[in-house]
Amino acid sequence: MASIVTLANGTRRIQFVAHDGKRQTIYLGKHPKRYAESVKVRVEALLSASITGSMDRDTSIWVASITQNDPTLRGKLEAVGLLEPLEPVEQCPTVSDYIDSYLKRMTDGKKPATIVNWGQAGRNLKEYLPKGIRLNEVTAGHAKQFHEKLKGKGLASTTIRKRIQVARQIFEDALDWDIIESNPFRKVEAKSHRNKSNSFVESDTILKLMKHVDPTWQTILALCRFGGLRCPSEVLSIRWVDIDWESSTMSVPEPKVEHHEGRGVRSCPIFAELRPYLEKAWELAPEGSEYVVDKPAYRNAANSGQGWKNANLRTQLLKKLRKAGIPPWARLFHSLRASRQTELEREFPLHVVCAWLGNTPEVARQNYLLVTDGDVERAIQGNAECNAVEFDTSEKSNAKCNAANCGNEQQQQATDLAKTLGKYGFQSENREEISGHSGSRTPTPCGTRS
Repeated sequence: MASIVTLANGTRRIQFVAHDGKRQTIYLGKHPKRYAESVKVRVEALLSASITGSMDRDTSIWVASITQNDPTLRGKLEAVGLLEPLEPVEQCPTVSDYIDSYLKRMTDGKKPATIVNWGQAGRNLKEYLPKGIRLNEVTAGHAKQFHEKLKGKGLASTTIRKRIQVARQIFEDALDWDIIESNPFRKVEAKSHRNKSNSFVESDTILKLMKHVDPTWQTILALCRFGGLRCPSEVLSIRWVDIDWESSTMSVPEPKVEHHEGRGVRSCPIFAELRPYLEKAWELAPEGSEYVVDKPAYRNAANSGQGWKNANLRTQLLKKLRKAGIPPWARLFHSLRASRQTELEREFPLHVVCAWLGNTPEVARQNYLLVTDGDVERAIQGNAECNAVEFDTSEKSNAKCNAANCGNEQQQQATDLAKTLGKYGFQSENREEISGHSGSRTPTPCGTRS
C-alpha cells in the first residue's frame, strides 16, 4: 500500500514499501490532493505489476501518457524502481551543430578557397534558418525562404547558386546518413545568369598599354592576353623550367584545378605574339631567377591561406590604364584570357584551344567565347558580296529573258507577214528567211520559176 504525506508548506509526497522491504518516497511538489490520490492509485498498480510481472491495460496507457506528456513524473517513478528507464533516444542534431560537424569532416584536403565558400554558406544557413531548428524540422518552405533571403541580400546570382548548392550538399549528406528522410533543398533552383560580362580587348589596346608599363607588367599582360593564362594563379606560378624554348611550348601550372584528377599542369604553345615578351623577360631576369614574373611580393599577397586571389594587381592595372589614357574594361584579367580564347577559336578547333587554355568546351561557350566588332563587320561584308553576286546574276537573267521575248516577237511578226503574202499569191520557200529578215532571197509569185 502507498500513502500520501502532506507537509505544512503544501507539498505532497507518496510513500510506499517496495518489494525488497525498503521505504521509498516520491516527491510530487505542490499539487491538489486529487492529483496526489490519482498518482497514488497508479503507484499501487505499478507495485502490483512489479510483483506479478504483468501490467494491466489502464496502467499501461497511463504510463505511455506520462512518458509523452509528463517526463518529470516518469523520471521520479524510474528513480524509485517502479518503471524501467527508457533507452536514450538520440535526437536529430540541430542545423548549426550538423554544419559544424560536416565542415570538420569534409574539408580535409580541400582548397582554402573552397573551405571559405562552404563556411560562408554555413553561416548563412545558421543566420537565416530559425535558431535551434533541427535537421528533420527543415522543410522545403524553409529552403525557399532561405533562397529569397539570399536574393534580398543583393548577392550576385552566381554566388547565390553556389551557396544553394552547398546547402543542398549538406542536407544530402544528412540524407545519406539516414538522419533525415528527404532533402528540403532538392527542389530549390538557383539559376545564374549566363550573360557574359567579359569584354573583348583588342591586341592594339594591349600594345598601346605596353608602352606605359615596366618589363614585369609587360610580361604579366603578355601572359594574360597573348598566352591566355589565368591571373594571378598561373601567371605568378609559371617558372623558367616550365618554358621549353626548343619546342616552343610551356608547361603551365594550374593551381585552380590541381585537385581534379588528371589536372594540375597543361601543355600550351608559346604563341608568336607571346614569345618576344618571354625572351625579353629572360634577358632581364636576375641570375638564378626561378619564376617568370620575378615578384615575390605579388606571390605572397596573392597566394594567401585562403587560396589565390587578385591581391593588389587589379588596382595597379587600373592605375596604369589611367596613366595610358585607356578606358578600363570589365573583369580586367578574365577578359584578357577570354579575348585570347576567342581569337584562337577562329583558327583552331574548340577542343584544341580548350586543351591549351585549360577549360572545357561548355565553360568556354558559357564564359569565354565573345562576339567581337570584327565578327559583325565580316558578316556585313559577306552579305554585301552575296548581294553583289545576286544582283549580277539577276541582271544576266533579265537580259536572257529580254532576248527571249524579243525572239518571240520576231517570230510572231514573220508568221503574220507570211499570212499576208499568201493572200496575194506569194509564198516563201524558206520560212526561216522571213523570220530572220534575210535579203538574199525574195518571195516569188505562185507558179513562176525563180
